[in-house]
Amino acid sequence: MTDRQYQLSALLRSSGLGVVFSDASGLVKTKGKLHGDNLEPVSLHYSWTGEDSINFARLEYADGAPVSYETNYKPARSQKAVVPISMENVGAGTRDPFLSLLVRQGPEKGDAFCRAPMRLYDGRRLARLNPEDMESAPFVAAPGHIACRVRWEPIAGYPEKTYQRAEDMHPVNLEFAGIANSGFMAPREVSVSTRYGTVRIVAVEPFHESNMQVVPAKLELPSRDDDTDDEDW
Repeated sequence: MTDRQYQLSALLRSSGLGVVFSDASGLVKTKGKLHGDNLEPVSLHYSWTGEDSINFARLEYADGAPVSYETNYKPARSQKAVVPISMENVGAGTRDPFLSLLVRQGPEKGDAFCRAPMRLYDGRRLARLNPEDMESAPFVAAPGHIACRVRWEPIAGYPEKTYQRAEDMHPVNLEFAGIANSGFMAPREVSVSTRYGTVRIVAVEPFHESNMQVVPAKLELPSRDDDTDDEDW
């Protein structure tokens, strides 16, 4: 991350007993520009393992607004969107779901994330994170961390069942921790109550610098002429 642009990546994979049930993994890469405390996305690339296949998707932006989307993923069953969406109508000011969880370091800046709604767009679907009252939150943030509670709301591009389930969905609790010396924070813990119990995702070794090569080659996206700097991520 620099004063003028950012580049972030994350590798997601099963650990512990989870490996017994799934060896799936995913790679997310996002980059963009910095305008003061504001982040203007330029592109989002992600790939993930499926059954005997590697799926990928790309979302490109111009002036902070999504302009193109490409993927090789084809769902087993087509799902009709209740509220259709056109990329041309999304406009600037949206964030991809990965970038949405990045906030500026500092309590006063992080608290702003907890108070302001945020639109999310992944190339096919539009949603919103709405801030919730932190009273009765199930945890207290560690010193230097930030605790937030948000409610996920589907806007467009989703099937009917998603809207029905969203009505019964509990707020999502997040605790943010700093990313090395970057000046930004990301979730160290995410938890939400479901009808099956509480689901918690915790970063076991959160946010330290490393020179280790951790990205499996099979998850790297197909090369493109305009992706000359992807190898630096």
